[in-house]
Amino acid sequence: MSDSLATPYTPAEPTSHGSPAPGWLRLSAIVAGLVGFVLFIATPLLPVNQVQSSFSWPSDDSLNSVNAPLISLAPEQLEADIPVSAIDQLREGQTQLFGTLPASSKEATDRGLFVNAGDFGLSVSSLNEVVLSLTPDQMERLDDKDVIHISSTEDETTVEVGPFSQSIDDDDLRPQITGAYSEIEDTPENLAQLRADGLDVQVEINSRFTSSPTLLKSLAMWGGLAMVLVSLFTLWRIDRLDGKRPGFMPESWKKIRPLDGVVAAVLIFWHIFGANTSDDGFILTMGRVSENADYMANYYRWYGVPESPFGSPYYDLVAFLSQISATSVFMRLPALVSAFLIWFILSRELLPRFGELIDSRRVAHWTAALMFLAFWLPYNNGVRPEPVIALGVIFTWASFERAIATRRLLPAAVGTIAATLTLGAGPTGLFAVGVFLVCLPQLFKIMRERLPLLGGGATGWLSMIAPFLASGTAIFVAVFGDQTLAAVMESIRVRSEVGPALPWYSEYVRYSTLFQQSVDGSMTRRFAMFTMLFCLVLIIYAYIKDHRVAGAPQDITQRLLLIVAMSMFFLLFTPTKWTHHFGIYAGVAGVIAALGAVVLSQIALKSPRARTFSLAAVVILLAFSTAGWNAWWYVSSFGVPWWDRTIQFRAIEANTVLLAIGLILVGIGIWQSFRHSSRKAKSEAAGATDEFERQEAARVSRWAGVMSAPIALACAFMVGISVASFAKAYVDQYPAYSVGKGNTQALAGKTCSLSDEAMIETNTNDAFLAPMDGDLGNSLADPDKDNYGFDPNGIPEDIEPEAQNSASVGAIGDSGSAGSATSGGNRSAGGDVSDSDATGSDDSEDSSHKDSASKAAEESGASEGGSRDTTGVNGSVKHLPFNFDYNQVPVLGSYNEGQNSTAKLTTKWFNLPEEKKNSPLITVGVAGKIHHHDVNGVEQEGMDVTLEYGTADETGRVSNTGEIEMMDVGATPKWRNLRYPLADIPDEANVVRIVAVDDSTNEDDWVAVTPPRVPELTSMTSRFDSSRPALLDWSTALQFPCQRTFDHYAGVTEIPEFRILPDAPAQTSLTDFQSFSGGGAMSTSEALNYSYEIPSYLNNDWNRDWGSIYKYELRTNSVGIAPDKANINLEDITRSGWWKNSEMNVRPEGEE
Repeated sequence: MSDSLATPYTPAEPTSHGSPAPGWLRLSAIVAGLVGFVLFIATPLLPVNQVQSSFSWPSDDSLNSVNAPLISLAPEQLEADIPVSAIDQLREGQTQLFGTLPASSKEATDRGLFVNAGDFGLSVSSLNEVVLSLTPDQMERLDDKDVIHISSTEDETTVEVGPFSQSIDDDDLRPQITGAYSEIEDTPENLAQLRADGLDVQVEINSRFTSSPTLLKSLAMWGGLAMVLVSLFTLWRIDRLDGKRPGFMPESWKKIRPLDGVVAAVLIFWHIFGANTSDDGFILTMGRVSENADYMANYYRWYGVPESPFGSPYYDLVAFLSQISATSVFMRLPALVSAFLIWFILSRELLPRFGELIDSRRVAHWTAALMFLAFWLPYNNGVRPEPVIALGVIFTWASFERAIATRRLLPAAVGTIAATLTLGAGPTGLFAVGVFLVCLPQLFKIMRERLPLLGGGATGWLSMIAPFLASGTAIFVAVFGDQTLAAVMESIRVRSEVGPALPWYSEYVRYSTLFQQSVDGSMTRRFAMFTMLFCLVLIIYAYIKDHRVAGAPQDITQRLLLIVAMSMFFLLFTPTKWTHHFGIYAGVAGVIAALGAVVLSQIALKSPRARTFSLAAVVILLAFSTAGWNAWWYVSSFGVPWWDRTIQFRAIEANTVLLAIGLILVGIGIWQSFRHSSRKAKSEAAGATDEFERQEAARVSRWAGVMSAPIALACAFMVGISVASFAKAYVDQYPAYSVGKGNTQALAGKTCSLSDEAMIETNTNDAFLAPMDGDLGNSLADPDKDNYGFDPNGIPEDIEPEAQNSASVGAIGDSGSAGSATSGGNRSAGGDVSDSDATGSDDSEDSSHKDSASKAAEESGASEGGSRDTTGVNGSVKHLPFNFDYNQVPVLGSYNEGQNSTAKLTTKWFNLPEEKKNSPLITVGVAGKIHHHDVNGVEQEGMDVTLEYGTADETGRVSNTGEIEMMDVGATPKWRNLRYPLADIPDEANVVRIVAVDDSTNEDDWVAVTPPRVPELTSMTSRFDSSRPALLDWSTALQFPCQRTFDHYAGVTEIPEFRILPDAPAQTSLTDFQSFSGGGAMSTSEALNYSYEIPSYLNNDWNRDWGSIYKYELRTNSVGIAPDKANINLEDITRSGWWKNSEMNVRPEGEE
């Protein structure tokens, strides 16, 4: 390290060791700093060019409904004129004149505006509140030339028709709009007549966030940035006035050490094979969509508001990278680079600042490195901003320490810019602001020392302070570059009102979550935080006792403690309390651990009992850490040992063993205390005190090296467990999917990750096996067997999934109420779309099994329960899953109210087909609770459903029978697919049948089955590529870079064609976060579409729940016609920085 950093700096007298600053330098510093500051402060208020969007209905040549889903759900303003004469043009039996949502969508009347007319009269309602209602007698008073005028704004919603009018102004009743929908007969004559009568709907869309800077604003921002450069130059010249020229990069920085290689090797291994973090897909999708949207929207929640004031410029980097490649291994490069830079700064700049005693000890560097890795692996290997914030914190601190050591202002100004950029990356970036505040007194001392060289007085002070004003406000360019102050304030209001947001006094939630058995409270996350806090306690103890730590300078130790205290204080005010925020400590934790290790060694060297108690403390710390599961997020857990339990061997848990060892050590320490006192008393009595002290000193010498390493060894143990877990996962899973396989394939050019390994059925309705006799419709019950208790309608009306093991989901799943994977608006009724459509082909409209009118009639009932209006092939009226054709596919279930009897079913024998490469599985669609062994081999209770196989001869006689327990994957009791590899069935077997036994009288214990099938499989990539917009749930998006999330622009979204969901635990706990209740991405996609699940499987890992894929189909009108795409009108309007047309209509959780 350079001398300027290794030894305290004693400032010399400026008057005798420097030349006075020239007048131009003082003037330049003041002018550049103040001008830059004023330009940046003005930036939020300067005008922008906003794209104002709108649409109208009817379109130029049609009365057909149109789709225009608004990302903000509600518009700025809705104006509608509907002539009374339109009532006579309604289709037979229909009443809807106008609506802002498809009438069949979930809770449509609660979310939209509808105008209905019929024998009951006229009704206009919005958000489930009737604005105007007319009786048939009142309708008689209307003339055909009268027009129903509707106006809905933030201030009031008004309806006027003829002599009747009504308005509501005590609530914002602007509805959700996904288009304009009507059951008016679409004919050219009706269109011409109704246009003449005044039919017109105008929707002003909330597109306030789609804006770009005007020339004036651009000039102000570029001018401000230029002034920052001038300001930094002036500070550099001011620093040189004392005649000293400290070097920037000492030779020791360039020396590569073995420890650097160890850190780099672990980081590179983890980048390729290690776990990802929870919000990676969330942030990746925001970045991918921002290019088309022209701003960084919070895509999955909060009504499409921008991320400002946080996110930039880091999220802008994410957006830029996502346009190059969306693969995980590429998108996480900023995190990897941040890790290398943190270690470089930590080892070269910060540790030497703590003095020779720390910097010269290899164990301090090893402890710092291993603690840094122990933090980095569980917290920071993703796309979230914590890695960059951790870098920003370390860089800010190092910059200010360099300024303090060299008495220079330029490093402090650079640190100020770094602090603001770090804050811009996320709310936890306040950590870096805390560094600035802690170092601010030292900065003023440096300025005071420089003051004589600048002529003294207010001018001298201003010439040094003004550049910092410009540097500290330059972040406004990133925050308000394309947004106004009013837009950002509205964004903050919406996020605060919607949540999730916890008050400052709920900070304990963040720490208590570490004790949950989930990924948020995993073994590795616990260890990192517990160890840092343990070391922090050691440092505080030493500082209180000696006012310094391990020979380190008192001032920097004091700053370290204040910085950590300030960070914990600022964390109080972050609105969410997730444990992933702890990743910001990764770099600082290395310094804390290095100091803590030295303090622990000094404590331990005092006596044998101190050594024993020190070891006991570290062992017990490990015991508490290993009491957490070895849990990792979602796909990262595939193949990882103990991913849903504590580390154990033959049911003996490691934490129990470690706790026992720790307690034994405590006992030994207590015994040593008594023994030490006894030996000392004896030596004093014998007059051999000097000999006693020499013996104790010798023992101290022997233990010195060992006792400085316990923390490093504990960190090495945890890092080793993590690395070994993912090495094992890669090996054990191969050739099946793991994060390691996905990343290695991406490096080799095969970039589609999980979508190459998720196999979907291509011929579901054609894959059912043919029975040996009879047809498929009566194949589920063998008349020669004793079948009882099963009925075509023996399935409950509502099938809600049970709570799932959420080890790979974490506490984030508790942010909202659990919601179903597909919402009540989804549909699983069979026969509504073709077999080919289930495969993702584009010809579904031409090949449906039923006519469009029947399809539309059933669609509205799909969300009301488990029954339909039509009867299936074997008399069932229950909805079938997976788009099964109920005209072809039978179903039997054992459920009945009261469940006062048992049930048994033996199907007919089904012929097995010839084995084909693309048909590796035999599958059975089932529902209910079924006995099986899960992916870990753990037995799960339930009803018995077995697959029997045999060999049928030419006479139909079956011999050589055997039975198989099929793999059961997915949430119970909902519909899912049992599966079993055909290759594992004996070669001589050519027939199979299903045997189901329900021997429970518990109403929750039941089972339903459909016939077996052998489907053809293909990869998801081959059927759903980037040309088709999709809703990728935020938890899955990182694993599907070849699928494209639906875009939005000027307040209007694309309509997704399919949806990819995570595994069952995540579906039940994470889906609600992106639902209507939070203004999420599902609000529009579920309103416009119904959906059904396409059966899917993880290639070569058939017993694992990878997730699921749902196909979307547009909701239609009563005659089966889908809406057209609305023509969106765009207009560029210059808006001032404080312009706001209205507040967005936000309906917080539960207000539906």
